[in-house]
Amino acid sequence: MVSQAVELHRPRNALQRFLAVGGRIGITTIALLVQLVVFVFIMLQGRDIAPWVGTASIVVSVGVLALILNSRMQIEYKLAWAIPILLLPLLGGVFYLMFGSRTGTRRQMTRYRAMQDVATLDQISAPGLVRVRAAEPGQELPELPPAELSRSPAIQTIAIDPDAASQINYLANSGPFVAYQGTRTTYYPVGEDAFEAMIEALEGAEHWIAMEYFIVAEGEMWQRLFEVLARKAADGVKVWFMYDDLGSIVNLPPRFIKTLTRAGIRVQPVNRFGPGLTLRYNNRDHRKLTIVDGVIGFTGGLNIADEYINAIERFGHWKDTSLRLTGPGAWGMATLFFTMWDLITGEHTDLASLHPSEQRVAELSGGAGIVVSYDDTPFDDFSLGWSAYRNLMTRAHHRIDLMTPYFVPTNEMISVFGSLAASGIQVRLITPGIPDKAYVYSVTRSNYRPLVEAGVEVYEYAPGFLHAKQMVVDDQIAIIGTINFDFRSFYLHQENAVWMYRTSAIAEMSADFEATLAQCRRVTLADVRSARWWRRAIWIALRTFSPLM
Repeated sequence: MVSQAVELHRPRNALQRFLAVGGRIGITTIALLVQLVVFVFIMLQGRDIAPWVGTASIVVSVGVLALILNSRMQIEYKLAWAIPILLLPLLGGVFYLMFGSRTGTRRQMTRYRAMQDVATLDQISAPGLVRVRAAEPGQELPELPPAELSRSPAIQTIAIDPDAASQINYLANSGPFVAYQGTRTTYYPVGEDAFEAMIEALEGAEHWIAMEYFIVAEGEMWQRLFEVLARKAADGVKVWFMYDDLGSIVNLPPRFIKTLTRAGIRVQPVNRFGPGLTLRYNNRDHRKLTIVDGVIGFTGGLNIADEYINAIERFGHWKDTSLRLTGPGAWGMATLFFTMWDLITGEHTDLASLHPSEQRVAELSGGAGIVVSYDDTPFDDFSLGWSAYRNLMTRAHHRIDLMTPYFVPTNEMISVFGSLAASGIQVRLITPGIPDKAYVYSVTRSNYRPLVEAGVEVYEYAPGFLHAKQMVVDDQIAIIGTINFDFRSFYLHQENAVWMYRTSAIAEMSADFEATLAQCRRVTLADVRSARWWRRAIWIALRTFSPLM
């Protein structure tokens, strides 16, 4: 069965790819354009045939504009929609009502919250679960050594740094995002190292594997993964695989769903690309997760495509980072995966049947510190991703180190960075030296000036493209995951990350930041003040509509 599945998975030639991918994209794009043209035609002709249609459309636009301006949306998003509505009142308001909502449907939001409640209840007696409280002034903080693990209703409560305790409690009150201790953390500074560790972990799977990725592309990386997954499935290991259809559509391996299904792998596309006009394509599944038996979990910026492991060269050297959780904290990742799986498929996964044995959790535990896995969803009115970053930054005492491939902040975010730097905290930001998206790179660079003038140290990764998404504060607390510093990640995409306190991986992340700085060029005041007038004009236009990009 394995050899047959692998045989079906041989790479196709250029003509086959063009016919399979180009045909699907072409037909869908034509269908979408036809629907848009029909919509515009009906609106314009309706105005001529029945004048009240035009009047009603303008009234709707005024009402929508008032709704937008009084909503809880960010001011940048309000302005990005207000401008086209004011310029095209006949079409703008109606178009926003049809396609402009940036959250899920009420039914999706209700189901998602219900499944989060189930995930929270599931973790109440999980090994390694810990509650925290703020230490009293002068109270000596524990070293947080590896804890003795047991599945018990009596959850241990420990006193930790007040800033860290408030951040953990904030996450716990925002979803099924609980704190675990006794988890080993391993940091990988480049994709190729993380990938080899993933393969090794998958080879050791005994019961089940769950994987979720934004991009899956044909190539060496996917071929190696698929061979392992197919072999494990043939050996009786349950395998779930979820991917974002639109994110993968251009380079997806041939006959992807059919091939995985024949190999015994459960596969589910998210936001399947089709001919219907819908803004659900805005709400992409940008998460990256690999979980093995509920005791090993990987996340970070790594997608499944050869450039992520530098098997091919795209945009110079591709630097990405990943984190591995081994032990009790990996179960937090598992609950994130199955919450999303059940939302998309309509299933009700029995989480209890997937629990790892206490013996295996104990054997693999042993790490110091605390970890919290969490996600950020478009199914609500706020950004947990930005809130977690902001809470981390505003409690910094000495230094903030951030790596991000896309830096498209709101005015509030720029203000936070600038005020922290002006207060004497060292704030360091690394972005790519070679971009993968020219327009996003232009927006990123357009935000340098207020940062540099406020004292933020901005660097560009000279060897190529940097895809890491992580922040370290005071060498004590860190976040690493899939969340970019842009509007899409904070408000439109499904994302995930791991919050850490005094784990071994944090020291490795700090050391890697220093090593990466040695390969960067620093952006100076002279650089940001020397931009030509026409370039600044382009930047203004791009920033204005960046929430819609």
